[in-house]
Amino acid sequence: MEIETERMRMRPASPEDVDDLVALHEDPLVREVFGSPTRAEIEEWVGRAEDEWAERGHGRMTLLDRDSGAFLGRCGLRWWPYFGEVEVGWVLAPLARGRGLATEAGGACLGWAFRDLDVPYVTAYIAPTNKNSIAVAERLGMTPLREDVLDDVPIVVSAVQRAG
Repeated sequence: MEIETERMRMRPASPEDVDDLVALHEDPLVREVFGSPTRAEIEEWVGRAEDEWAERGHGRMTLLDRDSGAFLGRCGLRWWPYFGEVEVGWVLAPLARGRGLATEAGGACLGWAFRDLDVPYVTAYIAPTNKNSIAVAERLGMTPLREDVLDDVPIVVSAVQRAG
C-alpha cells in the first residue's frame, strides 16, 4: 500500500528505514515528545509496524519526498487495543517542518481511514505541551475528545468523525 500526495510518497515502514528513524529520534524536538529510543527499540518499532500491516491492513508509514526520495518523517494509522481506537500520528524530520507536510500526510491518512476502514472516528494522541501537533490536529478538523494517559504520559485525545 502506498499513498501519494502532492509532495510526498508514503509507504509502510520497513527495516530499510531504521537509520533514518534513528536519526529522526535523535532530534531534540522529537526526543522531547518520544524520549530517546535505542536502535534496537527502533528496530522493534519497525517490526511491530510490519506486524500491524500484516494483521490489520494498515499501520505506520515512512514519508518520502515525492521528487527526491528524501526521508521526511513518519506518519500512519495505528490501532490501540487499550483504547479501542485508530490513531493518526505524524513526526517530521527538521528539514520537513514548517511546510504543511504534517497536515498533508495526516489528511491523506484520514482520507484512507474513512475510505478503507470501518471506523466512526479517528483520534490523535498529543502531549498537551506539543503545540505544533495540536495545531496540525486542528487544521485536520480534529477537536478535543478527552484527556487521558498513554504510557504514563498525560495526553489530549482529539478526534474527527466520519462525515455523514
